[in-house]
Amino acid sequence: MDYALIENELTNTVEDVSKAAGWTVDRKIVLAIACKFVASGKTFDAIRYKNVLQEMKKQSSWMSPLRTTVGYSIAANLLEQEDTEKAVKDLLTNVSILKEAKFRSGNFSYIGAQFLTEDEQNKEAHAQAARALFDAIRKHHPFLTSYEDIPYAVLLSSPSDDVELRAETMNRYYKELRTYNFNAGNELQWLSQVLTFLSPQFDVNLAPNVVALRDTLKNQNVKVKAMHYPLLGFLAILSLTKAQLQDIIDLYHELKDLKLLKWHREFVLFMAVQIAIYDMAKVQKSLSMTIMSSIELLIQAQQAAMIAAVSAAAIASSSSSS
Repeated sequence: MDYALIENELTNTVEDVSKAAGWTVDRKIVLAIACKFVASGKTFDAIRYKNVLQEMKKQSSWMSPLRTTVGYSIAANLLEQEDTEKAVKDLLTNVSILKEAKFRSGNFSYIGAQFLTEDEQNKEAHAQAARALFDAIRKHHPFLTSYEDIPYAVLLSSPSDDVELRAETMNRYYKELRTYNFNAGNELQWLSQVLTFLSPQFDVNLAPNVVALRDTLKNQNVKVKAMHYPLLGFLAILSLTKAQLQDIIDLYHELKDLKLLKWHREFVLFMAVQIAIYDMAKVQKSLSMTIMSSIELLIQAQQAAMIAAVSAAAIASSSSSS
């Protein structure tokens, strides 16, 4: 892995995204978007990005989440689609379908709408399955389960799925990880959900693998906070070799010294994992593009959850001081 090249590309892309998005956009959003392009090896198209933002404004009301912080992240995901007008229209259609399935409309339903099946005939069935999974999860964790779980519920469900089994398996992972000193909360719930990505069946090896990953990272001075729990899940389901994990650790230590990340160190591990996984996929055929794209979307959902929380805190702080 060429660290100098990665650092140079990240620095330049952050600058390009920042100029295109505007100075009012949260720096964390800018970093998340830049990392997406650097990791995938694709070039950020500032002109096309601005066009997507304009199209989103054109098709949405001024109260829409597409006009908020999350909208800038969604716009980056729509860049790859040729017909911008249709892409935004399809997203809004998906949002409506999720709303019909009784999901609360807001930032996370818009994020979740990106994960709804592209099969027009099965969109409603997928949305209903996602709602059923959401409700099944909430039976186990009524106080934890909220709108922030919508993206995971949509991504991890299908009309043919046994939602009760998947929710029960999530709960088993959650309980087992609590015995290894993982903090109770939303982040541990998201981790338990990620662990069912490959199968709704309980795997006795997954939780111990997560623990081993956490301990290895901490032993090499990687700061692992609760917000990073889902990342451990991504790494566990990929069954990384020691060498691959070491690549992530080495990249983490390179990135954390970057000046542009000085005040955003919590994002360094997200970036290291995202960049390293793409690098692995180039040489490891067992990492299918389906798994790659799904992991990227899961990382984005987690980043969006963090960003939404930061934005909400900023708004609350502004309101209380005014």
